[in-house]
Amino acid sequence: MFDKILAAIDGSPTSEKVLAAAVDLAGRYQAELIALSVAEVPEVVAMVDEVDEMRQSAEDYFRQIGEAAVAYARSRGVRLRSVVLRGHAANEILRFAEAEAVQLIVLGRQGHSRVARFFLGSTTDRVSEHSHCTVMIVK
Repeated sequence: MFDKILAAIDGSPTSEKVLAAAVDLAGRYQAELIALSVAEVPEVVAMVDEVDEMRQSAEDYFRQIGEAAVAYARSRGVRLRSVVLRGHAANEILRFAEAEAVQLIVLGRQGHSRVARFFLGSTTDRVSEHSHCTVMIVK
């Protein structure tokens, strides 16, 4: 049913559940599994050096999460490729999933406060609304 699965992870407790579900599905379907993390940097910062430092710090953090995800999947007999991108999470997840011809996106149901989600929408809402493929939302 699914030949290629994308797990969107960010190191949160919910993303641990996302990874567990995606690894289980990849094992069951013998699917290719990709863990994607997106390093988002705030739009408003004081100096260019501050932006570079924040980006590097975020990318290092997500690389560590990706390495842990690879080890977790390997311990369950599943091969996983970890990818870290920069940008807006929803946009990057959607773009990457389409470019990679992913058939299932697994992501967590969390995000902004109720007020922010009302005005901005959550990553999960945007991905589920605009995805070209099936989306599994993990609570």
